[in-house]
This record gives sequence, structure tokens and C-alpha cells, in this order.
Amino acid sequence: MPYRGNLTYRLVELQLLLAERPRSQHELVQHFRVNRKTIRKDIDALSGHHPITEERAGRHVMYRFIDGFRFQPPQFTPSELATLLLAQEAIAITEPNTVTSPFAIHARTLMGKVRAALPEYARQQLDVLAHIFGSAATPVKDFTSYAATIELLTTAALEQQRVLMRYYTLAQDRTSERQFDPYAVYFDPDGATFKVLGYDHRRCQIIPFAIDHIRSIRLTDESFIRPSDFDLHKFLEENCFNGIHGAPVTVRLRAYGVTARVFAERQFHPSQHLIERTPATKERAETTTIEMRVASGRGLVRFILSWVPDIEVLSPDELRCEVVAALQTASTIHAADEKNRVVD
Repeated sequence: MPYRGNLTYRLVELQLLLAERPRSQHELVQHFRVNRKTIRKDIDALSGHHPITEERAGRHVMYRFIDGFRFQPPQFTPSELATLLLAQEAIAITEPNTVTSPFAIHARTLMGKVRAALPEYARQQLDVLAHIFGSAATPVKDFTSYAATIELLTTAALEQQRVLMRYYTLAQDRTSERQFDPYAVYFDPDGATFKVLGYDHRRCQIIPFAIDHIRSIRLTDESFIRPSDFDLHKFLEENCFNGIHGAPVTVRLRAYGVTARVFAERQFHPSQHLIERTPATKERAETTTIEMRVASGRGLVRFILSWVPDIEVLSPDELRCEVVAALQTASTIHAADEKNRVVD
């Protein structure tokens, strides 16, 4: 079966296999097409969360859930089924038909197993909901060729093993070698790309890397310790905005006209809060002023420019200057282009 050696796939299916009946180490080696050491590591990883016991039966090592533990098929409500459908799309969202995502096969097998565990009426609900719920994302990049890289990074993150990689930096247009401690692999919807977040020994800080910019990668013999308080979602909330990493900064923005109404009803960041709303007058359009603490850098500037001309940066001054400089550059480029068109 494709991707039989994938770590994520094994950890999911291993629980289902043991829930059916005890399994021998030899049987699991043959089933997943990996070596005994890998199976032992997988069992150790699961044993921290599930009551799995190891026993000898003659020449064979047997694994099973301890007595009294039984796998109960979940009973889903319609809302939970809808959530599961949306989650499935998020897992395999790197291509409209989900066939080129490295996780697409796992999404299909996951849904197949969930369907098999559901009663008939729930399966019918699932089919109906599949036509009602969906995702508006339209990713285009094919990540099939990066499946091995994602697998290696996932393994390294789980086992806390340092990697050595050659990474292409788009902004500098060059490739450099990096020692890197991977903490988590995640899908960034802002850039429609897979990223890995961890500690970069070159820059001595936690930063994300685009997986499709990794030119080569290998595991090293060195281990690392992930900070006990590290939380992926909290880190991204504080240090990444609009797909770009940066130091947190408190920003105050004022929107005008129709955009003011959009800003009044839309939440761009968890830290966002309303400062002021003013109604329209004969001299001035209605306004909405918001404040939020987000990551600074190109992602923030790009977000602000996407709302031009109906937005104003009130603070900080440095950000206001960045936006003005970007607008001046764009104006110069477009003015030159218009002049060339007239000459032509």
C-alpha cells in the first residue's frame, strides 16, 4: 500500500490493529514494511498515551491493549461530522482534488475507517453533509514530491532529533546549510504551503521554514530538547501574521468607507479589538479604528496594502513609514510603466 512507511499513518493504524486483537512484532513488521526497531519506537510512543502491554509467546513478542480496555466506535453528532469533513479538507488541502497532497491518502483512509465505524444512518448523514460543507481555499502547489521530506521532519520532531539541511532563502536568492531542531510541521493557509517550525542554530531563534525550499535534508546523531512550554498555535498567533514570521508589534489601523464596515465585523487576529467607530458625515466617510498585536514584517505590510486606499496606519510610526515607502515605490513603477506605454 502507498506510504506504508509513513510515521503518521503507522501511529493511527497501529491503534486500530491492536484494538481488533493482539498483534505480534513480526506481524507488524510485515504489515508496515519497516524493521523491528521502528515498531518498538512506535509502540513506545503510543504507550505513553494508551495501555499497551508487551508479552512473549514462544519466539514471538506480542503487543495488545491491557485487559479491560476496549475500543468503542465513536458516535458523532451532525455538527461533529461536519467538523470532521472540514478537518479532512484541511489535511489534504494542497490540491483541489486532494490527490497530489502527501497526506491525501491518509485523509481518505481516515474517512474510510470512520465511515466503517458509523451506523448506517450516520453514514448517510456524512454523505449529505459532504455536499453541504466545504472549504473556500484554492491551493495550487503539488506537494507529492515532498512527502519524504515531511516524513523525515515529522520523525525528527517526534524523536527530537536534529537535522542538517540545505535551505533556499527566497529573499536572499541563495542556498545555505542549516542545523535545525524541528518542533512541528504545519500547513500555512496564508501561503498555501507546508512549513516546519523549530530552532535554527544559525539565527539562534525559533523560525518557520517552507518545506518546498528545502533542497536536501538528513538526520544527524544529535538530539535536542523541545521547550516544555512550546505550543505551536500560541507561537504562530504571536509571531506569524499573513504567512510571515516577525517580532510582535502593537498596531493601530483606521479603515474608511465600506472597508470600515468590513473591519467592524471581521476578526483578523485573536488580539484584535475595536478602538473607535465614527459615522459618515458630509465631509468624511465612516471609520473604524482597530488595534491588534501581530508579527511585524512583510506579512503585516502586505496585509495593509491589500486594503489600500481605504486604510491608514496610525501607529507605530515605523510601520507607517514602511507602508508609505511601499506605496511610493509602487507609484514610481506604475508611473514609469505608463510612460513607456505612451511612448510605445
